[in-house]
Amino acid sequence: MSNFLPSSWLYPNTTEAAVKQQFIGCHLKDINPPAAVIDAAVVRRNCGTMLEAVKHLDIGFRAHVKTHKVGRSKGVFDRKDLNELEANGATRPHKSPSFKSVTRSKMLLIHISKMLYGMPPPPSSLQRLGALAKQLGPESLSVLLDHPDTIDHLRQVSSSVWSKPIHLFIKVDTGYHRAGAEPQSSRMKAIIEKLESNKDHFLLQGFYSHMGHSYGFSSPAEALDGLVAEITGAAEAAAMAGGKDVASKRLIITVGATPTATAAQNILAGGTDARAQMVKRVIQQMKEDYEIELHAGVYPILDLQQLATRARPSTQEEVSTYLSTASLGLRILVEVSSVYDDREKPQALIAAGTLALGREPCKSYPGWGVVTSWQDNSSSPASGPVYGEEDRTGWIVGKISQEHGILTWEGQEQSMRRLKIGDKLMLWPNHACVAGSGFGWYLIVDSESEDPDVVQDVWVRWRGW
Repeated sequence: MSNFLPSSWLYPNTTEAAVKQQFIGCHLKDINPPAAVIDAAVVRRNCGTMLEAVKHLDIGFRAHVKTHKVGRSKGVFDRKDLNELEANGATRPHKSPSFKSVTRSKMLLIHISKMLYGMPPPPSSLQRLGALAKQLGPESLSVLLDHPDTIDHLRQVSSSVWSKPIHLFIKVDTGYHRAGAEPQSSRMKAIIEKLESNKDHFLLQGFYSHMGHSYGFSSPAEALDGLVAEITGAAEAAAMAGGKDVASKRLIITVGATPTATAAQNILAGGTDARAQMVKRVIQQMKEDYEIELHAGVYPILDLQQLATRARPSTQEEVSTYLSTASLGLRILVEVSSVYDDREKPQALIAAGTLALGREPCKSYPGWGVVTSWQDNSSSPASGPVYGEEDRTGWIVGKISQEHGILTWEGQEQSMRRLKIGDKLMLWPNHACVAGSGFGWYLIVDSESEDPDVVQDVWVRWRGW
């Protein structure tokens, strides 16, 4: 007897209607912190830039559902774009016309026709994955594998639970060493040979690489070189499988992390830049034999870690698709609980720690978040600089524990923004995916609206594993 329960039972979500009634129309200064706030205008711009890049290159895009684990994202994409970008988790957007959409209560609801479970699945998850695949329909769900023994576990799943053949991608390790089989390794060979002998049960769709170590890059050139390394590494693995699946369809090569996928946007404005044009040539050459996809996760929101990679230039003079703090879509609303002007460095206590901000470092500065210029009293003039890599002057989250954050002032005190107990502040987190996971919903504002500080919508996050 199966003992699995659907995720909706194990991890029930907040009632969407209740939080919408509570927050829509509220001003941010009246919200109780901590709260996660997303600027829909920034998300629209970031998504639009990514979509332009994949359209320009005539390749597919697969959205890695991380930060945007929400069921509704009103206004993020125009309806015309949805014919080309299927949805969170979709594959080969302008090559897969099978998705359906309907409008209900002015919200766009999207049927996801292609999904990929984002890591090699633990055996205990297979019953639930099979049930999801059955609910979504044939060819709707694929899984990753990087070890031949996973094939044995998948074979044990009854056809009544998961219709055969099960669709698969092989995870390729192109240098990150988190998961995956290295191209042309004995492990890769063993996986491919085992799939060959189980053709009735499985359909190999392609090869998947995630260059997580691209978060350590520091320039567009590094990110573009990383993108090429991913594509060529995955292609080496695909060549071992003969380049085609059992139905003689071309295999998919899907590559990226947000830094390398973002770097592809440089090609839009690359002009005669030699490296950008070289990357474009590599992609065009690989398209002769394979379907090429980019994938990324935090690209709609971005964060301080992404700015630190410099995957796109940081000034508008260099390129039209530049990266700056204006590209950051998530802020965390916090409140000052105490101030310590008498310490060696001026400090302040906020009631938001690791659970609200995450605990991931950023290589560009020694903190856990940066205080923005936003103020809860719009009639007050802006005061004090915002910390940046150039002048390194401003308030940052200098120390952090589970529920406490300590703001520290960096730089000369003459220009310091004076804080007092009760002040509400906005922070940019280092890693938006981790910071967002501490909240049950996002408060949605729109900087292109009449009042950018009024909550326009609430997006309830999915929960569970």
